[in-house]
Amino acid sequence: MDDSASLLAATASAALGLPHNAPDAALAARDKALMREWLRARRRAGAGLPPLHARRRPAGARRPGRLPLCRQADAAIGQPRRDPCRRRGRVRRRGAFARTRALLLGEGYDPAGTTVLVEDFIPGVEVALEGLLTDGELRVLALFDKPDPLDGPFFEETIYVTPSRLPAATQAAIARATADAARALGLRTGPIHAELRVNERGPWLVEVAGRSIGGRCSTILEFGAGMSLEELILRHAVGLPLDPPTDPRPPRATRSA
Repeated sequence: MDDSASLLAATASAALGLPHNAPDAALAARDKALMREWLRARRRAGAGLPPLHARRRPAGARRPGRLPLCRQADAAIGQPRRDPCRRRGRVRRRGAFARTRALLLGEGYDPAGTTVLVEDFIPGVEVALEGLLTDGELRVLALFDKPDPLDGPFFEETIYVTPSRLPAATQAAIARATADAARALGLRTGPIHAELRVNERGPWLVEVAGRSIGGRCSTILEFGAGMSLEELILRHAVGLPLDPPTDPRPPRATRSA
């Protein structure tokens, strides 16, 4: 249920003969830059995952180097979407890089081993998908809308709403894109949490992590007769049936700090 433990859990489960994701898949799911490289190299995910231009820059660098026109800067590895910021123009792009760099170094990250990811900004509405993988097959547990516009320069997430109000066809396309991304990364089992943007070209993957959603959002999901998300994940991990049905209820909204 945590990015920092997913690689350790995959390695330990492999040693113990338990169902697990391959350690290199677990690593790719928590390193955004590596994730982009894997998806670009494989291109197995289809139209739902159009390629994004992304570039790593060492956090110890004073300048971001040559960057394209409109980009978003974020931490390449660590907690998901660590205070990303968007900037247009050369001076503002440098400011976005400097801000992200200062944030990471201020939290004690080693500048020699930490990178900042600079990539395309994706216009459109943003959603979050919570799911479970069983032998590579995705079961969608919840799809969250993010009603507030997240167009930058910063991306403060204030509210998640489920069930989604998007059309059924759009929700199905989001699920397919998420399943394709998980397959391309080699994720086969356990919880996944994906963030996507949706525009006129369809769903675009922002990231997919081999863990469950965190914070207050997990506490509002209730399945069947009072089953929590964490209980559902544990039942899945030990091979117990997931009855009652895994439809989240009651639908509520939560504000995320």
